[in-house]
Order: sequence, then structure tokens, then C-alpha cells
Amino acid sequence: MRTISLLLVLISLNGIAQNVKIEDRLIKTSWRVTAQDLANDMKFSIRNSEAPFPGGDREKQELLELKKISAAQFPRIDIPLEGAARGSRSENDSLSILDSFAVRFFFNGNPLTGGTPNDNTLAISNDGNILVSYNSQLWGYDLQNDTFLFKSTNPHPGFGAFMNSYTGSGITSGSSGFDPKLYYDPSADRFVFLFLTNGRDTNRSSTVIAFSSTNYPSNDWYAYELDGNPFKDGTWTDYPQIALNNHSLYLTLNQLNGPDWVTNFDQTIIWQLDLDSAYAGVAELPTRIYSGFEYEGKNLRYLRPVKTAFGPDGDDMYFISNRPRAISNDSIWLIRVTGSLSETSTTEISLMDSDTEYGIPPYAAQQGAKTFWTNDARPLGAMRVQNEIHFVGNTINQTNGKAAIFHGIVKDVENPSVAGHIIAHDEIEFGFPNIEFLGLTELDRDFVINFNHTSPNHPAGNSAIFYTNGGHGPIQLLKKGDAYVDMLTSDDERWGDYIGLQRKYNATSRAFAAGYFGHGNNRSGTWVTELAAPRDWPVGLNEESVKSQTRIFPNPVSNYVSFEFTLPNAVVLHTKVISVNGALIRDLGNKQAKAGLNELSLDLSSLPSGIYFILAESESGVLLNEKVVRN
Repeated sequence: MRTISLLLVLISLNGIAQNVKIEDRLIKTSWRVTAQDLANDMKFSIRNSEAPFPGGDREKQELLELKKISAAQFPRIDIPLEGAARGSRSENDSLSILDSFAVRFFFNGNPLTGGTPNDNTLAISNDGNILVSYNSQLWGYDLQNDTFLFKSTNPHPGFGAFMNSYTGSGITSGSSGFDPKLYYDPSADRFVFLFLTNGRDTNRSSTVIAFSSTNYPSNDWYAYELDGNPFKDGTWTDYPQIALNNHSLYLTLNQLNGPDWVTNFDQTIIWQLDLDSAYAGVAELPTRIYSGFEYEGKNLRYLRPVKTAFGPDGDDMYFISNRPRAISNDSIWLIRVTGSLSETSTTEISLMDSDTEYGIPPYAAQQGAKTFWTNDARPLGAMRVQNEIHFVGNTINQTNGKAAIFHGIVKDVENPSVAGHIIAHDEIEFGFPNIEFLGLTELDRDFVINFNHTSPNHPAGNSAIFYTNGGHGPIQLLKKGDAYVDMLTSDDERWGDYIGLQRKYNATSRAFAAGYFGHGNNRSGTWVTELAAPRDWPVGLNEESVKSQTRIFPNPVSNYVSFEFTLPNAVVLHTKVISVNGALIRDLGNKQAKAGLNELSLDLSSLPSGIYFILAESESGVLLNEKVVRN
């Protein structure tokens, strides 16, 4: 890499001097990845089931002590909640569940659930090509044609396959990938995929970032390597987050100069990459690095890039930061970066006060003595519509001492302050949220917030809530866990560092979510759900069927498939199995379905591989018409 220029920006905000360094660089480590040839290299490895805790044992112990202090100040109690964002609006503000399925990774024909935490991430194109990643594998599927995007011999290539195409030296030998992020750019109709490599090795730590050459992920990708020790100061890179505007991709990374987040946290930096050059696959990629973000002498942590509602937009990029390890705090920072790589950049840092305090979340309870680790209160997702920003993160609900979601709203970025909301429940605990816009125009304020849930009586799954025009709808369970999670030797399980959520830009008010759930074998898995805003009822179904909110699992299926749905009234269902050509395969006759939650199950193992529709009708019309893929 070659340094082109070095700038120093001095800004005075609230009487505090802010020194932000800006440095231009060319990324020269680049290569082309031929996705069609991503072979199953069958590399054998033995690794610990748990990804290293960010910052090591000392950081975990430090957070544990803070959680104990928080628990003493805000004790865990079981009382009905008043005023919490837990369904204050009517059932008409419920999201519709249009489709759902488990993302299954296989090795030698057996399900592979990977390590922990999941680190779920997702991207879906306007053409219905979906990419999902967790841990160190990439899964791609063409939803329109019901086919895998990558070759059948390796339908979910490991991250190493993207590095094996590199013909240089320095990144492939012994490399391991983690912390994936996926992004779909509807303006360019391209995908972005990145992951980190080589962990805490300051000599080899790096970020691999790849840009699809077309809108079809099976075609070639242009890949680049960003140095994980960019200032040659003995630091390594962790926890990537990305967002795009009209001209650039912005990537935030945390730099550490040792294994401990308490004493070895150095700073959070921003990389800015030129999008036109990246999509063209130029050999030397123009970039810019921003460093030195601080307030009152303390470095700001976890700068959360803010996505824009209808895809990449504008010349500015905003970032949200807070005091993630605070027991209770109302301070939140808004950072703005302006300018393309061909222009001189400017930065601003503003301190905002929230009318509702956030704080470090407690452990979240599972069955028995098992718990989930909730990390800290950093912002985990952010979305901007015009001058209004919505962001979400973990917090403690100070009323009952349980893990909850903080939903913050910055009404005007030009005169910023924060209105805070706590999304909580009497019994169920929540964590690791993300947020996506579902409105039709820039005047709408419609959002979906997706998050994990757990309680001693509710095995780990994921839920969602719809927000519109100042109010939250009811909390909806998208995927109920099959069992509690028990993957580690300790009672404290990893719950995931983030959740995947993206709007499908050419569909009306619809989004796809990749969330966490507990398998029946007590391991964690990834569950994908297609959601629609309340105004967008599924085409061809009546209101009764929409409110049933069908859940299908698993899909694709080898033998047994189940359909879970809720009915307002008892009905008699006449169920049939239909071929993809509309021919009747099997008439299953009539069965009584009661008011409330129902589960329809059937064994498809006697049918040839292919696509089928399960049709269930009552006297009032079609209640289920669901597509199932038989493996």
C-alpha cells in the first residue's frame, strides 16, 4: 500500500477540540474470484466451538463485574410492565410473515451448525438472489428458480475459497475468516461481501472485501485486502460494520493493540472506499482512512454507520456512538463525514442527550441455569430517512432488570437530540437487534426491528416489532426455538454479535431477516423470515389467512414438514398437495383446526424431489398456499 496524502482536521464542538486524521491510500492487494469454480477444498481443521470473546477473558470479566453492579442497581423482578414499547398499538400494526425457512449448512450430508456466536448477516437482490452468512461460510440461493447459487459440489463455500483465488503471498496460508458482513446495493445492482482474517495476529490481521462483478453472485467477484494493522502500530482489526452513500462504502473497524478490550482498545477507525472503482475491479483501489475520533480525551467506540432508507443516497455518511459499558447513561454521539475521495473531506462530532437512559444489559435467562451473554449497549443498527435517524441496541430495562432493546430516534440531524424507547416484556428477554425501513415514501416513518428472544419458558428464537408514526405494534415471535442452546462448557452461551436484516428494494414494504434460534439438538441455527408491513397483504390471500402468519419448517425438506399458523376462529381445513404444474398429487381430506395456534404436519419422503404447494382451504377461502422444496 502507498500513502498519498495526510490531512489533519481540527473541529471545535461544545468547546472540545476534536483531532481527526484523514489519510488517502491505494489498496494494491487485489484479485478476481471465480465463484462458479469455488471448489469444496475439504480442508480439515479442528477449532474451538466458541469464537474468541472480543477482548479476551479480562474484558469478559470486566463486563461481568459491570453487569453485577447493574443487577444490584436494577434487580431482576417479575412485574407487569407499564409504558414499555411492547404492543401499545393495535393488532392492525402487526407485520405479515410471508415465508420462513432455516438456512442449513451441510458437510457429508449432515447438518453443520457451525461455531458460536452466529454473526448472522444477509443480503437479497431485486432479482431474488439471497446471500446469508454466519461464522465462516456463505450460503446463496436463487429464490425465483429454487436453486443454489454456487455449484452443487460446494453450495456454501467457506471464506477460504475467496482467498484461495489470490496468487500473491501473505493471506492464504493458515488464514481463517470470521465476522462476515453482506450488503446489496440496489443502485448499482451489486453485492458486497467482507470478512476478517487471522484474528489477533498484528502481522497478518486483515479485512477481505469483495464486490460482485454483476447482479448474479455466481459470476466473478473483485476482491481486495485491507491491512488490519494500517498504521504499523501493533494493532489488529475487529468488528466490521458497513454502509454506503452515493459514491463510497464506509467501513468501521476497531483497532486493538493487544488481547484485552479494557486496556488494549486503541480506537475505532473508518475506511472510505470508492464504489465506482471497486465495482469496476480496478487493480489499485482508492481509499481514505479516518482516525482519532474522541470526545473529552476519550476515544469513541463502535461508530455505527447509518444506512439510508431507499439504498445508498447523498454525499454525507452519519455514524452513531454511545458509552456502551455504562451502567446508565443518556449521552449519544452523532458523527458526520462529508466528501468523496476526489474531494476534501470534513468531519463533525455532536453530543446528543437522550430523554431515556440506556445501560449495559444483564445476562438473558434460558432454561435452568443456562444464560446468554449480551455484550454491552453499543448501537447495533441504524437507518436514516431524510434528516431523521432511527437506531437500536441492547440495554437493560431498568423497571424489571431484564435484557431489552433501546430504540433511539434523532429527529433532526441539523439540531440533534434523542427520543428513546425501551422495547421490553414482562417475562421474555431481548437482544442483538437490527432495524430496517419499510415505508413507501420519505414522508413515512415505518420500520421493522428484528431481535433475538429468550426466557426459561421460551427457547431461543427471534422476534420482530413494527414501528410507525410514533408507536410500536405488538411483539411478534418469528421463530420459536426448538430447545435451549447448550454449546459451551460454561452456562453462559454466546447469543450472536449481530442479526441480518434488509429491505427488498423493489418489493412493497418487504424485508428479509436472518435471526438466531435454538435447534432441537441444543445448538444454534439461522432462521430466515420474509416480512411485510401491515399495509402489504400477500397477494391472493384473504385477511383471515394473512393473520394466520404461517411459519414453515424446515424448507427445503427431506421428510417431515410443519406449518404453524394462528386462526381467530375454529375451521375445517381441506388440505391437498399440488405439483408445481398445478396437478393434484394427494388429497389429504378434512381436518379440524382450532382457534389459536395450530400446527399442520405431513411426511413428504414418499414424493420425488421437486417443488410442491400445500393448499389448505376452509369454507371462507384459501388459508394456506405454501411452496415447499422437497430435497
